[in-house]
Amino acid sequence: MYAGAGFVDGNVLQIAHYMFSEQERLKSSTWRELKSVEFILESMFAQLAGKLVKIYTDNQNVVHICRVGSMKPDLHELAMNIYTTCIVNSITIEVEWIPRSENVQADYFSRIFDFDDWAVDDSVFLMFNNRWGKFTFDRFADDKNHKIARFNSKFWVPGTTGVDAFAFDWSGENNWIVPPVCLVCRVLNHMLTCRAKGVLVVPKWKSALFWPMVWNNTENKFYDFITDVVEFDRPKHFFLSGSDRDSVFAQSPFISNVLVFKLDCSS
Repeated sequence: MYAGAGFVDGNVLQIAHYMFSEQERLKSSTWRELKSVEFILESMFAQLAGKLVKIYTDNQNVVHICRVGSMKPDLHELAMNIYTTCIVNSITIEVEWIPRSENVQADYFSRIFDFDDWAVDDSVFLMFNNRWGKFTFDRFADDKNHKIARFNSKFWVPGTTGVDAFAFDWSGENNWIVPPVCLVCRVLNHMLTCRAKGVLVVPKWKSALFWPMVWNNTENKFYDFITDVVEFDRPKHFFLSGSDRDSVFAQSPFISNVLVFKLDCSS
Protein backbone atom coordinates (compact mmCIF):
# COMPACT_ATOMS: atom_id res chain seq x y z
CA MET A 1 0.00 0.00 0.00
CA TYR A 2 1.19 3.48 -0.81
CA ALA A 3 -0.07 7.02 -0.85
CA GLY A 4 0.46 9.75 -3.38
CA ALA A 5 -0.81 13.07 -4.55
CA GLY A 6 0.01 15.53 -7.27
CA PHE A 7 -0.70 19.06 -8.39
CA VAL A 8 0.37 21.23 -11.28
CA ASP A 9 2.77 24.06 -10.41
CA GLY A 10 3.01 26.14 -13.58
CA ASN A 11 3.38 23.48 -16.25
CA VAL A 12 5.12 20.97 -13.98
CA LEU A 13 3.32 18.12 -12.26
CA GLN A 14 4.55 17.84 -8.67
CA ILE A 15 4.11 14.45 -6.97
CA ALA A 16 4.46 13.45 -3.32
CA HIS A 17 4.63 9.73 -2.65
CA TYR A 18 4.77 7.58 0.48
CA MET A 19 5.30 3.82 0.87
CA PHE A 20 3.57 2.43 3.97
CA SER A 21 5.61 0.10 6.17
CA GLU A 22 4.34 -3.37 7.03
CA GLN A 23 3.13 -2.11 10.42
CA GLU A 24 1.36 0.87 8.87
CA ARG A 25 -0.41 -1.35 6.36
CA LEU A 26 -2.16 -3.06 9.27
CA LYS A 27 -3.68 0.19 10.51
CA SER A 28 -7.17 1.35 9.61
CA SER A 29 -7.96 2.92 6.25
CA THR A 30 -8.83 6.13 8.10
CA TRP A 31 -5.36 6.25 9.68
CA ARG A 32 -3.71 5.68 6.31
CA GLU A 33 -5.80 8.40 4.65
CA LEU A 34 -4.94 10.88 7.41
CA LYS A 35 -1.29 9.89 7.26
CA SER A 36 -1.38 10.62 3.53
CA VAL A 37 -2.76 14.11 4.13
CA GLU A 38 -0.11 14.77 6.81
CA PHE A 39 2.67 13.50 4.56
CA ILE A 40 1.61 15.54 1.53
CA LEU A 41 1.39 18.77 3.53
CA GLU A 42 4.76 18.17 5.21
CA SER A 43 6.38 17.33 1.86
CA MET A 44 4.99 20.27 -0.11
CA PHE A 45 4.54 22.98 2.51
CA ALA A 46 6.90 25.33 0.65
CA GLN A 47 4.80 25.16 -2.53
CA LEU A 48 1.49 25.31 -0.62
CA ALA A 49 2.37 28.08 1.86
CA GLY A 50 -0.17 30.89 1.88
CA LYS A 51 -2.59 28.98 -0.37
CA LEU A 52 -6.03 27.45 -0.13
CA VAL A 53 -5.62 23.71 -0.62
CA LYS A 54 -8.54 21.53 -1.63
CA ILE A 55 -8.27 17.90 -0.51
CA TYR A 56 -10.63 15.28 -1.87
CA THR A 57 -11.10 11.97 -0.09
CA ASP A 58 -13.47 9.02 -0.40
CA ASN A 59 -13.28 8.44 3.37
CA GLN A 60 -15.93 10.42 5.24
CA ASN A 61 -14.18 9.92 8.60
CA VAL A 62 -11.17 11.86 7.28
CA VAL A 63 -13.36 14.88 6.51
CA HIS A 64 -14.77 14.88 10.04
CA ILE A 65 -11.43 14.30 11.81
CA CYS A 66 -9.65 17.06 9.85
CA ARG A 67 -12.35 19.45 11.03
CA VAL A 68 -12.82 18.52 14.70
CA GLY A 69 -10.24 15.86 15.61
CA SER A 70 -10.85 12.38 16.98
CA MET A 71 -11.35 10.58 20.28
CA LYS A 72 -8.77 7.99 19.15
CA PRO A 73 -5.26 9.15 20.15
CA ASP A 74 -3.45 7.95 17.01
CA LEU A 75 -5.96 9.63 14.70
CA HIS A 76 -6.08 12.81 16.78
CA GLU A 77 -2.27 13.03 16.72
CA LEU A 78 -2.33 13.01 12.91
CA ALA A 79 -5.09 15.63 12.90
CA MET A 80 -3.01 17.88 15.18
CA ASN A 81 0.05 17.42 12.96
CA ILE A 82 -2.02 18.48 9.95
CA TYR A 83 -3.37 21.48 11.85
CA THR A 84 0.12 22.55 13.02
CA THR A 85 1.63 22.33 9.53
CA CYS A 86 -1.20 24.45 8.16
CA ILE A 87 -0.91 27.10 10.90
CA VAL A 88 2.88 27.39 10.63
CA ASN A 89 2.76 27.73 6.84
CA SER A 90 -0.45 29.77 6.51
CA ILE A 91 -2.13 26.96 4.57
CA THR A 92 -5.92 26.79 4.51
CA ILE A 93 -7.31 23.36 3.73
CA GLU A 94 -10.79 22.34 2.70
CA VAL A 95 -11.41 18.60 2.93
CA GLU A 96 -14.31 17.31 0.85
CA TRP A 97 -15.75 13.82 0.47
CA ILE A 98 -16.32 12.47 -3.02
CA PRO A 99 -17.33 8.98 -4.16
CA ARG A 100 -14.47 6.63 -4.98
CA SER A 101 -15.66 6.47 -8.59
CA GLU A 102 -14.92 10.20 -8.92
CA ASN A 103 -11.55 10.04 -7.18
CA VAL A 104 -9.76 8.74 -10.26
CA GLN A 105 -6.73 11.05 -10.31
CA ALA A 106 -5.89 10.61 -6.63
CA ASP A 107 -6.35 6.87 -7.03
CA TYR A 108 -3.82 6.92 -9.90
CA PHE A 109 -1.14 8.64 -7.78
CA SER A 110 -1.76 6.26 -4.87
CA ARG A 111 -1.03 3.27 -7.11
CA ILE A 112 2.49 4.35 -8.05
CA PHE A 113 4.84 1.67 -6.77
CA ASP A 114 8.50 2.52 -6.24
CA PHE A 115 10.38 -0.64 -7.23
CA ASP A 116 13.67 1.08 -6.34
CA ASP A 117 12.69 1.44 -2.69
CA TRP A 118 15.89 0.00 -1.18
CA ALA A 119 19.01 1.40 0.43
CA VAL A 120 22.54 0.66 1.63
CA ASP A 121 22.99 -0.45 5.22
CA ASP A 122 24.12 2.32 7.61
CA SER A 123 27.30 0.42 8.52
CA VAL A 124 28.35 0.40 4.86
CA PHE A 125 27.77 4.13 4.56
CA LEU A 126 29.74 4.85 7.73
CA MET A 127 32.63 2.74 6.48
CA PHE A 128 32.99 4.81 3.33
CA ASN A 129 32.15 8.09 5.01
CA ASN A 130 35.17 7.46 7.23
CA ARG A 131 37.31 6.28 4.33
CA TRP A 132 36.40 8.70 1.53
CA GLY A 133 34.14 11.23 3.23
CA LYS A 134 32.88 13.40 4.66
CA PHE A 135 29.97 13.13 2.20
CA THR A 136 27.90 16.26 1.80
CA PHE A 137 24.98 15.20 -0.43
CA ASP A 138 22.90 12.02 -0.86
CA ARG A 139 21.71 12.09 -4.47
CA PHE A 140 19.17 9.23 -4.55
CA ALA A 141 17.22 8.91 -1.31
CA ASP A 142 13.96 9.62 0.47
CA ASP A 143 12.81 10.69 3.93
CA LYS A 144 13.26 7.15 5.32
CA ASN A 145 16.68 6.12 4.03
CA HIS A 146 18.76 9.26 3.42
CA LYS A 147 22.22 9.10 4.98
CA ILE A 148 22.91 12.84 4.86
CA ALA A 149 20.70 15.77 5.82
CA ARG A 150 20.86 17.18 2.27
CA PHE A 151 19.38 14.77 -0.25
CA ASN A 152 17.55 14.55 -3.57
CA SER A 153 14.45 12.38 -3.90
CA LYS A 154 12.37 10.90 -6.70
CA PHE A 155 9.14 12.41 -5.34
CA TRP A 156 8.40 15.19 -2.89
CA VAL A 157 9.02 13.98 0.68
CA PRO A 158 9.63 15.81 3.96
CA GLY A 159 13.14 17.25 4.18
CA THR A 160 14.12 16.82 0.53
CA THR A 161 16.48 19.41 -0.90
CA GLY A 162 14.95 18.91 -4.33
CA VAL A 163 13.25 16.45 -6.63
CA ASP A 164 15.17 14.82 -9.51
CA ALA A 165 18.90 14.72 -8.79
CA PHE A 166 19.73 15.34 -12.46
CA ALA A 167 18.15 18.79 -12.27
CA PHE A 168 20.98 19.96 -10.00
CA ASP A 169 24.69 20.71 -10.34
CA TRP A 170 26.70 18.12 -8.40
CA SER A 171 30.00 20.00 -8.46
CA GLY A 172 31.40 21.35 -5.21
CA GLU A 173 29.96 18.41 -3.25
CA ASN A 174 31.26 15.05 -2.10
CA ASN A 175 28.33 13.04 -3.41
CA TRP A 176 27.03 9.74 -2.02
CA ILE A 177 25.39 8.02 -5.00
CA VAL A 178 23.34 4.82 -4.78
CA PRO A 179 21.08 5.03 -7.85
CA PRO A 180 18.69 2.54 -9.45
CA VAL A 181 20.78 0.44 -11.82
CA CYS A 182 18.81 1.73 -14.81
CA LEU A 183 20.11 5.26 -14.05
CA VAL A 184 23.83 4.50 -13.68
CA CYS A 185 24.62 5.60 -17.26
CA ARG A 186 22.88 8.93 -16.64
CA VAL A 187 24.74 9.27 -13.34
CA LEU A 188 28.12 8.82 -15.02
CA ASN A 189 27.26 11.28 -17.79
CA HIS A 190 26.02 13.80 -15.23
CA MET A 191 29.15 13.39 -13.12
CA LEU A 192 31.33 14.06 -16.17
CA THR A 193 29.20 17.02 -17.25
CA CYS A 194 29.28 18.59 -13.78
CA ARG A 195 32.96 17.66 -13.23
CA ALA A 196 31.80 16.25 -9.92
CA LYS A 197 33.29 14.06 -7.21
CA GLY A 198 31.71 11.32 -5.16
CA VAL A 199 31.23 7.64 -4.44
CA LEU A 200 29.07 5.39 -6.60
CA VAL A 201 27.66 2.00 -5.54
CA VAL A 202 26.80 -0.50 -8.29
CA PRO A 203 26.43 -4.25 -8.67
CA LYS A 204 29.23 -5.90 -10.63
CA TRP A 205 27.13 -6.71 -13.69
CA LYS A 206 29.45 -6.85 -16.69
CA SER A 207 26.49 -7.29 -19.03
CA ALA A 208 24.85 -4.06 -17.82
CA LEU A 209 24.66 -1.04 -20.12
CA PHE A 210 26.84 1.00 -17.78
CA TRP A 211 29.79 -1.44 -17.80
CA PRO A 212 31.52 -0.06 -20.94
CA MET A 213 31.37 3.39 -19.31
CA VAL A 214 33.49 2.26 -16.35
CA TRP A 215 35.69 -0.49 -17.84
CA ASN A 216 38.30 0.25 -20.50
CA ASN A 217 38.56 -2.96 -22.55
CA THR A 218 41.52 -1.66 -24.54
CA GLU A 219 43.67 -1.13 -21.47
CA ASN A 220 41.95 -3.80 -19.36
CA LYS A 221 41.30 -1.48 -16.43
CA PHE A 222 38.79 0.97 -15.04
CA TYR A 223 38.77 4.43 -16.56
CA ASP A 224 40.97 7.05 -14.93
CA PHE A 225 38.10 9.04 -13.39
CA ILE A 226 37.65 6.02 -11.09
CA THR A 227 40.42 6.75 -8.62
CA ASP A 228 39.75 3.86 -6.24
CA VAL A 229 37.45 0.85 -6.00
CA VAL A 230 36.38 -1.62 -3.33
CA GLU A 231 34.77 -4.93 -4.32
CA PHE A 232 32.48 -6.95 -2.05
CA ASP A 233 32.05 -10.67 -2.74
CA ARG A 234 28.30 -11.45 -2.60
CA PRO A 235 27.94 -9.43 0.60
CA LYS A 236 25.41 -10.15 3.33
CA HIS A 237 23.33 -7.30 4.76
CA PHE A 238 24.86 -4.79 2.34
CA PHE A 239 21.48 -3.58 1.08
CA LEU A 240 18.36 -2.84 3.10
CA SER A 241 15.15 -4.03 1.47
CA GLY A 242 12.29 -1.64 0.94
CA SER A 243 8.68 -2.25 -0.02
CA ASP A 244 9.47 -4.65 -2.88
CA ARG A 245 10.28 -7.86 -1.02
CA ASP A 246 10.91 -9.67 -4.31
CA SER A 247 13.63 -7.24 -5.37
CA VAL A 248 17.12 -8.66 -5.95
CA PHE A 249 18.29 -6.01 -3.47
CA ALA A 250 16.18 -7.65 -0.76
CA GLN A 251 18.24 -10.86 -0.89
CA SER A 252 21.05 -11.66 1.52
CA PRO A 253 23.66 -12.51 0.46
CA PHE A 254 23.37 -10.33 -2.62
CA ILE A 255 23.18 -12.24 -5.93
CA SER A 256 26.50 -10.86 -7.24
CA ASN A 257 29.52 -8.86 -6.21
CA VAL A 258 29.16 -5.16 -5.44
CA LEU A 259 31.55 -2.41 -6.50
CA VAL A 260 32.04 0.89 -4.68
CA PHE A 261 33.77 3.44 -6.89
CA LYS A 262 35.50 6.62 -5.81
CA LEU A 263 34.99 9.04 -8.70
CA ASP A 264 36.81 12.25 -9.54
CA CYS A 265 35.50 13.80 -12.77
CA SER A 266 36.81 17.28 -11.98
CA SER A 267 39.53 17.07 -14.60
